[in-house]
Parts: sequence; structure tokens; C-alpha cells
Amino acid sequence: MPDLDEERCAGNLVNKVEEIQRQAYEEGFSSGERSGFEAGELKALVLVGRLEKIIEEIAEVKEKLVRNLEPQVVRLAIAIARKIIVEELNTRPEVIVTMVSEALKKLQRTGTITIKLNPALHELFTGNRQQLTDIHPDIVFDVNSNVPVTGPLVISDMEEVVTDVESLLSNVVAEMKAEDRTCLPPCLPAGRDRQGQSGA
Repeated sequence: MPDLDEERCAGNLVNKVEEIQRQAYEEGFSSGERSGFEAGELKALVLVGRLEKIIEEIAEVKEKLVRNLEPQVVRLAIAIARKIIVEELNTRPEVIVTMVSEALKKLQRTGTITIKLNPALHELFTGNRQQLTDIHPDIVFDVNSNVPVTGPLVISDMEEVVTDVESLLSNVVAEMKAEDRTCLPPCLPAGRDRQGQSGA
């Protein structure tokens, strides 16, 4: 018959071995977990650094694209505007008479005013002569094939008003370019502060 003390000793020994194994497992797990976290943190830092660099590069590419595309977008917008305006004038030529009427209003109303126009517009203007003479009674039409169809010239003794769409668009573009060179964002009219107050 086995001795009870021996059985107890054997049982205690087994318990101690199991306890040692459990502690060793926990220490190994804890050590591995710490090492894993440290390695993971290091990898995450490297990844974050790469992502920051990629974001900076994307921002630089975006800036370059905007800078390079801006003139092209402006040219495209002007070309579209030109096409729309010319199409409008072709389908509604009476708009040209309205443009000339506005030009007449800008001139000093003294002496004879000459309206130089393309032969294609002569009939249109003679049909609307009354509208023009209501603004200024002394008007002469000068038919000239060198004058663009899109814009007659309105000339008095002292001044000249251009109504040609091409010239007007060119003037607008030139003004935009001049403003762009002299103005930092946000662009403010000369002599005015942000609240619109006149400067000194």
C-alpha cells in the first residue's frame, strides 16, 4: 500500500511543476506581447512617416496641377464665351444695334456721329435708324468691309467707342492678366480695404 506522505509529496511536486509551467507561460506570453507591441509600434511609426510623405507629395502635385492648368482653363473659358457671344450675335443680330445704342449714350452728343459698319449689317441698321436717332439725331452710316460683322465703330469728332466683341474680350483678358500680376489673394480693388472702405 502506498504511503500517504509519498502521495502527498508527489501531488505537491506535480502542483509545483504545473505552477512553474504556468508562470513560465505567463512570463513568456507577457514578454512576447511586449515585444509584439514594440515591433508593431515601430512599424506603425514607419508607416505614418511614409503616409505623411505621400500626403506632402500629393499636395505638391495638386499645387503644380492647379498652377499649370489655370491658364488653360482661362483660355478655354474665353474661347467658350467668344463662341457663345458670336453665336448669339448671329442668331439675334439686333443685339448689335443695342450695343451701338449703348455706345451712343456714352459719347458727348455734339456734332455728327459716324457709325462704321460691315455691309452685312447695313440693312439691319437702316431698319433701326429711328432707335439710334432718338439717342443722337445726327448719325451717318459708313459702310466698310474692313469693319468686323461682330462690332461696328461709333465715332464722334472727339472720341471713338469700340463695340467689336473680339476687341472687348481682348480688353477683358488684358485687364484680368494685369489684375492677376498686381493682386495677391484675396484680390481687392485698388484703394480699398477688406471692408470696402476707401484707403488713404
